Amino acid sequence: MKNPPKKDPKKQQMIVFVDGDDNYYEFPRAVLEKAKVSERRKEEVKAALDDVLEESGYINAPVIPGAIVSQPVRTSQALSYAGFYLKKSKS
Repeated sequence: MKNPPKKDPKKQQMIVFVDGDDNYYEFPRAVLEKAKVSERRKEEVKAALDDVLEESGYINAPVIPGAIVSQPVRTSQALSYAGFYLKKSKS
């Protein structure tokens, strides 16, 4: 990018997540930055996620021609990144 867009001090980036029950969660990017995992704890957090991922897998059935393929089961606890948008800051 030759000329990155200028930051508008009147706008803030809002991060949006959605859960399995189609509930949306939004918060300012600054909140996300405050929750950033420190270098000291990264390995601990990665290990904790590995444990959860091994416990929460689903059976990946082979696709049979002509069969209806269903989406993996999503629990209401699972959050997925939905995107972001810019919102006017409160003055």
